Amino acid sequence: MSDPKMARISRRNFLKWTGTALAASGLAACAPAAPQAQQGAATTGAAATDALVYYYGTRANFKDVAVVQEAVSKFLMDKIGVGIQLNPLDWSTYSDKMQLKNAASEKYDMAFTANWTNDYYNNVKNGTLLDITDSLQKLAPTLWKDVNPGAWDSARVQKKVYAAINQQTWTANFGPRCPKQYADKYGLDWDKINKLEDMEPFWEAVKNGEPADVKAIGCDDKGSGAIWGVYYKAGVIGGSSFGVINLDDKDAKAMPDWEFQPWVDTLKMVKKWNDAGYYGKEPWPAADFAAKERSAKYASHFHNNKPGVEAEMKSITSFDWTAKILAKNYLENGPAATMTGVNKQTTNADACIKYFEQVNTDKDLYNMLCYGIENKHWVWKDKEKGVIGLPDGVTAENSPYNPNSDWMFGNQFNAYYTDPSKVGAWEATRKLNEEATPSPVVGFVFDQTPVKTELAQIQAISEEYKTLGTGFFDLDQALPEYTKRAKDSGADKVIEEINKQLDSWRASK
Repeated sequence: MSDPKMARISRRNFLKWTGTALAASGLAACAPAAPQAQQGAATTGAAATDALVYYYGTRANFKDVAVVQEAVSKFLMDKIGVGIQLNPLDWSTYSDKMQLKNAASEKYDMAFTANWTNDYYNNVKNGTLLDITDSLQKLAPTLWKDVNPGAWDSARVQKKVYAAINQQTWTANFGPRCPKQYADKYGLDWDKINKLEDMEPFWEAVKNGEPADVKAIGCDDKGSGAIWGVYYKAGVIGGSSFGVINLDDKDAKAMPDWEFQPWVDTLKMVKKWNDAGYYGKEPWPAADFAAKERSAKYASHFHNNKPGVEAEMKSITSFDWTAKILAKNYLENGPAATMTGVNKQTTNADACIKYFEQVNTDKDLYNMLCYGIENKHWVWKDKEKGVIGLPDGVTAENSPYNPNSDWMFGNQFNAYYTDPSKVGAWEATRKLNEEATPSPVVGFVFDQTPVKTELAQIQAISEEYKTLGTGFFDLDQALPEYTKRAKDSGADKVIEEINKQLDSWRASK
């Protein structure tokens, strides 16, 4: 049987309201809450001095961060001669806090960076991150060789790499996932679900049969609940927060989202669903989403249904789930979704790279960061198969250390399993990564410099329309309004610049 106490979390790949790029809504929004026993960084033990200062996101501040920090530091001191200072910051404020630190040129050593939070491309553009291309190959050779060259290419900016890639699911296996209690109650048959519209009878039954506080489709005020662009073949453009490409066009040109008809059609579809009441009367505040999920307050949600997702969701919520993938398997800039960068202010650059090698190749170190200390924070359930669980008396809610973010710390394929039904999921995930159809612009990174002012203005405008993708706007009024405001802010100039750089990139290949 699975161990529902061992809560887990997957990378929350929310799309922005356009449904085409990774949004900055909280990564850990689907994780269960945990005791807020300690705020801020751990600063005790071996890592308090002579340590690599490391910032990353967390869904909660666990009281045993200091205990784990001390154990990890002792381990690292023996291996690379330096400890570590763990500085978890709440996901809801992580990006904002890191941007303030970076703007103030605060000295630290390493930080989680991605294309959806603590923006990797902006950090490179602003000179926050160190070029580690050569040092990775020299000081982290096993990591360098283990990551597919194409993945490194997707993280390059002007042919340079500024962060270590964490291997995990790199493809958007988009589709609906449902608490099994609702799927069973209302006769959901995945064999009859080949597109999202096929879910409408199920949603209608839920709306009519459940209390008003249960949404047919879970959503929040940060855009969760929108349909991901990969579903309707809209591709992201690395380094740009605006513009889309057709994933099935090998010679694809960038275009504004309003010129991509599938995007417009999708907005009309979700507006119809909203008018039918499937999204509820109003979106939940993003901060409430995790609690609503654990309370089964929605009958379906759209997400990345990677291998083993049902067991993962059960361990988060303690009830059964069912899911289906409805999107073609594309490889876009997924590798840039989970990385760790080195701050240019560091005086321990070589130690940071040695740390990357260690945490990505040493299973004991990596899993200590992921799960804590054996027999204190976790126990073996099946050592031969690599399955662990929580000790007797410990639950996901009261655990003093249970980050549930193995994708964030290093190579997830080295992680222990937390449910027997997930055994083999890492091999299946790696296979999905290898078999994915590459985006026609995979590896292309847009240099925002010539249009950074225009992009900033457009991004500020788009923030006002986050719930357009879940139908909480009068579409006939909001879409022309958004289009005009974006065009007035320089949208055409941005698209022209993207295509200019895209042509140059293709010519140089």
